[in-house]
Amino acid sequence: MDSIKEYLKDVQKEMRKVSWPDQQELVDYTIVVVVFTILLSGFIFAVDQVYSTILEAIYQ
Repeated sequence: MDSIKEYLKDVQKEMRKVSWPDQQELVDYTIVVVVFTILLSGFIFAVDQVYSTILEAIYQ
């Protein structure tokens, strides 16, 4: 039981050291993640369409 208490104390100490982003940084980072996710999903969709077209041409 003492090891659990020690662990939680250590976690609490480390959480005090964390540098949390302010609201503007959080909004900026969120926008970057959303835009990157949209771009990446568009790229994967395009590659999938190309592969599908190639495979349909091969198997027909």
